Amino acid sequence: MDALSELLSSVRARSASWACLDARAPWGVALRGRPSTFCVHHVVSGAAWVSAENDGHALALATGDVAVVPHGRAHSLRDRADTPLVAFEALPGVRAGGDERVWRLTLGGVGTEARVTSALVELEDPFSVPIVSSLPPVFRLAGAGAGQTALVEHLRLLAREIESRPFGSDLALARMADVLFIHVMRAYVETLGDEPSHSCRSLELVSALRDPGVATALGLMSGRPEHPWTVASLAEQVGLSRSAFAARFTSLVGEPPLGFLTRMRMQRATMLLREGATLALASQLTGYASEASFSHAFRQWSGMAPGAYRRQQHVRQSNPPAEPGARPRAGGGQDPPARRAARA
Repeated sequence: MDALSELLSSVRARSASWACLDARAPWGVALRGRPSTFCVHHVVSGAAWVSAENDGHALALATGDVAVVPHGRAHSLRDRADTPLVAFEALPGVRAGGDERVWRLTLGGVGTEARVTSALVELEDPFSVPIVSSLPPVFRLAGAGAGQTALVEHLRLLAREIESRPFGSDLALARMADVLFIHVMRAYVETLGDEPSHSCRSLELVSALRDPGVATALGLMSGRPEHPWTVASLAEQVGLSRSAFAARFTSLVGEPPLGFLTRMRMQRATMLLREGATLALASQLTGYASEASFSHAFRQWSGMAPGAYRRQQHVRQSNPPAEPGARPRAGGGQDPPARRAARA
């Protein structure tokens, strides 16, 4: 398996919803934050502006461009950077074929037309992958590179699947959400260094992926964080001396190998606790010898005890974010401390 596949293999789509937006200027729509949601907007025709909450700038989108908001942050789409916004939940729309996951929405006035196809994909454990954690709040994918071409072709296939809804489309849309995420990440890696919005952290990680030894080590720790890895055992796996491996890994990734391993373990722990795992099971699956050592490490990393984090997640899951067209729930879209720590 190649290095990017290794790093992305732990991320799965838990659910997905789709929206086809037909708009005429002036138009603007505000999408509220949804934790763990990876939003992809494809401008099929016309033009648009996208901006993420508290990001400070807007990106102009032309026909064929793709905007990605990877961290579930509240954001907006509109025809001009200063057009007033309407809440997404308040838009007039209908469920396509009675499916609550697929919406057709219209808004705006009588001016220039635009059509945008959007995917809102809830990922199971997006912050378990360092390159996903390092993504900017919002970014644009454009151009004629191989990754971008494949992404747009996949989005067009998605649009046809949504439009015609043939037999098997429920399963097809679910599986295509996983593939969409991979296409986005492939196109993003291809464009690194081309735009100033890309973070230094992302550039470091892509440089690491291009180093065979470091890429192998990243894949091993991401895929098996519960294994009792040491710097020496990782160095042996990649065919380097202990000192040479440690120096190369730290230089390219930006942190020592065991620091990276701890982060992978803690991010797996947050996923396990969200799903209701006991402390004993979470300890075992993250490579800690006892519940006490696991609890201490988790508290240091997240700022709260694992039991408290699990209870907090249970409360949040009992009050999930509203689907498009539903009334917003009070207090929706708040991130727990461990989630904020994962973003840092």
